[in-house]
Amino acid sequence: MIALGLVLSGRESAPVTRAVPMVAPGERRVVVAPAETLSVNGGATNMTRGDVAVLLLPGPVGSAFSMRKVVRELQALSIEPLVVDPLGMGASTRPKGADYTLSAQAARIAKVLDAELPVGATVIVAAQGTSATIAFHLAATDTARVRGVVSLAGGPIDKQGTPGVRTALTFASLLDNPIGRSFAKRRFVSALRDQSADERWLTNDVVKQYVAPIENDLRGLLRTLGAMQAAIERFPIETRLARITAPVHLLVGDKASSSAPTVAQVALLQTHVRRFTVDTLRPGGTMLHEERAADVARVIGNLVRSARR
Repeated sequence: MIALGLVLSGRESAPVTRAVPMVAPGERRVVVAPAETLSVNGGATNMTRGDVAVLLLPGPVGSAFSMRKVVRELQALSIEPLVVDPLGMGASTRPKGADYTLSAQAARIAKVLDAELPVGATVIVAAQGTSATIAFHLAATDTARVRGVVSLAGGPIDKQGTPGVRTALTFASLLDNPIGRSFAKRRFVSALRDQSADERWLTNDVVKQYVAPIENDLRGLLRTLGAMQAAIERFPIETRLARITAPVHLLVGDKASSSAPTVAQVALLQTHVRRFTVDTLRPGGTMLHEERAADVARVIGNLVRSARR
């Protein structure tokens, strides 16, 4: 959520603004509650009871599109991942009045897994940024199904708001015009560069996909960010981490960034998660799914092989 803060403070279908293109053929919608529909891409079509699936949870920056490199690397390992945009992100709906706490997001993802996976199938969850806490909640509340978690530069948090987001909401009316959107796009690209050790992945075509939510539905994006910031978590993640029985693998980059997990967040995982590993990818920032996709896929693949034994 840091990048969006810098930017702006710089089955059944529901009406939705199309923010980013599909990450793979076969995009579909899964209704998890009235007016709450999640965008789902990919996934293996021949899974049976006992199989191990891979679920990718993008963060709010880039959404499903941002996982395209990891998807390709996993496919090279004969793994067909499922990619799901959480509510309010990407091509999923942005309903007013929804519960945008991260525990509620995890409950929605569980419903998607109920709909998409056969009974008895298990899953490795890889999540970027703030979505890592969605994965932690899911692993804590669905211990039988979640066999591993890979966090891509995401520490445990209870709120997605940042100072930048608060500023953006204050001046939302100023941004809701062509000049404001142009300013937001420039700040957005600058923020992504700041979070990257190697910015060569930020091509013009990629930037166009990343900034699409700003161009297409800035007002809806600001409204949703405001709802996420205002959401009060009923189940603090610190109280749930000890319930996680699956291995948790945190990947971080070596470039210092305000959006990277803090020392306190890493310590929280080390203290409460019984099977916790942290690795630093060099060079790398917080956009590891863009900069180090092959390494991310390798870690996921190792967890899949371990779960299949």
